Amino acid sequence: MPTPFSKVFERFQQKIQDYTIDEIYTLSIDSYEDYLTGFLKSSVVKFFHCANDLTNRNDTAKFFAADLSELEQEILAHLMLIEWLEKETNNIVEMRLALSSDDWKRYAESQNLKEKSLLKDKSTETADHLKMQYYLLKMSGN
Repeated sequence: MPTPFSKVFERFQQKIQDYTIDEIYTLSIDSYEDYLTGFLKSSVVKFFHCANDLTNRNDTAKFFAADLSELEQEILAHLMLIEWLEKETNNIVEMRLALSSDDWKRYAESQNLKEKSLLKDKSTETADHLKMQYYLLKMSGN
């Protein structure tokens, strides 16, 4: 049975709080799914050795041809989180705000960036841990 992208998106959405993404969802579910598909595509190439062929998908209809396990979906959601956090930490608007505001605002923005960087590192560790569990399960024949 094919796995709709929306299953992975739901898992991803539970891990973040992003008012921009929420606004996109409110305006158009298709635009929301198109936006998140970009994060998903970046995540797919980082999920090495997946038992299912993640490139066998329909980006227009938004589904994977394979029936992805819960763990595979969770790994993709965590990899999406890392992609989202990378975008957030590289956000030019935040950097511009930090450069053009007073000292307190600059401190607050730099703290925000630091926290996002730490969260990205933690998310990367979590995704790596999940992938390792997945690989060990596959190697043991489960």
